Amino acid sequence: MANTSTTGYGCRQAMTVGNTPATGGQSEFIVQGGGSPGATIAIFKGAPVGMQTAAGGAGVLGYIQDQTAAAMTDGVVGGNTWAKNTANTNGSLGVFNGASFIDANGKPTWTNGLAAAQTSSTDYNTGNSYITAYVNTNPLQEYVARADAAVVIGSFNTLTNTGWNLSDAGAGVNGQSDCTLDISGVATTGVAHYMWKLVRSADVEDQKDLSAAGADIVISYSPQSNAYLA
Repeated sequence: MANTSTTGYGCRQAMTVGNTPATGGQSEFIVQGGGSPGATIAIFKGAPVGMQTAAGGAGVLGYIQDQTAAAMTDGVVGGNTWAKNTANTNGSLGVFNGASFIDANGKPTWTNGLAAAQTSSTDYNTGNSYITAYVNTNPLQEYVARADAAVVIGSFNTLTNTGWNLSDAGAGVNGQSDCTLDISGVATTGVAHYMWKLVRSADVEDQKDLSAAGADIVISYSPQSNAYLA
């Protein structure tokens, strides 16, 4: 029976490795921007993120960026061709779960998805105009993602045919990522350095037909790709 939907939704937290409970804990990072935004690409809830490198120019080191974009904020290749063995590519920190900033009226604001070149007014409590990103950084966290093509049984728990593709030109849906697990387009060379491995079917009703696009799959980080495991 074909799957009901093929629309992506990024990464949804599941259990942790070993089917132990997930705390859903968040770590705080800073997004490039503030009062003088740079070329920050939109970041959506459910998208894997990592630190920028110096590839895109001075002053970008240490900020958070979306890794599903074909060209990341720092100018390095991302999306379905992201690979840890690419020059200047940092490991993945975890999955984005929203951000907060101060709007033009001085009001603290929460957002699921952070628009490109988002600005922030000065926070009178801290005196800075930082945009704060919240990221699930547990390297043993498992996620559920939707595959964009049929999944071969032999792909589970190997580092073959895994990767990310940002569909719909990165538009997202109400701040939620619409990226899918890229089964159809990722190369199979250097696979040990792609971001995700397939663990098992998520066994979601009407979304578990592995022979068709749209199956929901439990994934976990490839150790070589994660900043805390590599």
